Amino acid sequence: MLIHAVLFDLYETLVTELNKPVRRASSLATQLAVDESAYKREWKLRRPEIILGRFTFRDALAQIAATLGGVADETLLEGLRSERVAQKTDVLQSVDPDILGAVGELHRRGLRLGLVTNAFEEDVAGWERSPLQPFFDVAVFSHVVRLAKPDPKIYVETCRALDVMPQRALFVGDGLDEVAGARAAGLAACRALWFASRWPNTTISDDDSGLWRIGQVIQAALAA
Repeated sequence: MLIHAVLFDLYETLVTELNKPVRRASSLATQLAVDESAYKREWKLRRPEIILGRFTFRDALAQIAATLGGVADETLLEGLRSERVAQKTDVLQSVDPDILGAVGELHRRGLRLGLVTNAFEEDVAGWERSPLQPFFDVAVFSHVVRLAKPDPKIYVETCRALDVMPQRALFVGDGLDEVAGARAAGLAACRALWFASRWPNTTISDDDSGLWRIGQVIQAALAA
């Protein structure tokens, strides 16, 4: 089947937080002056709602602080939000040359490119300043469309925005669940292992059919 478009995940597929000082949102108990285990429990409940755009990162922190009797003044909340934007923007601007080269080559060959990512608003605030952005025809963010991977609907929505049939598209992402979701939507899909393989506790089986180098995406797109 001829591939007309390639859809990419963002974090740990096109960019990585490896060796970057990005503070985990699940580690903010001290800043909010609340119990750490209780904070993590409350954060786990709210994180999916932020990804789906039902409320903001800042709102979630305020809710948790209020629930657990912590501190959440406006200055603190804005500081944590701004910190996340700055750290994520730095990641988006630090793109491996091999990644840029492969994405540029796909673009040069006339394939339509789509970004599909589960993200808070703060996580992609710097997307327009990323050197990757000019190569992409469409960027679909979960908090905007109110859909999240691995729901097949988000892949179909991205294909619709690219004006391609799902059967004519290839998805590349580092997560097993998002790859499965893409296949359920009718796309060809490959797991990106070039960053995932470097993280501790990543599950990679001996027979994993993933791609170990970004350059293999070009081969996969042309061979499909």
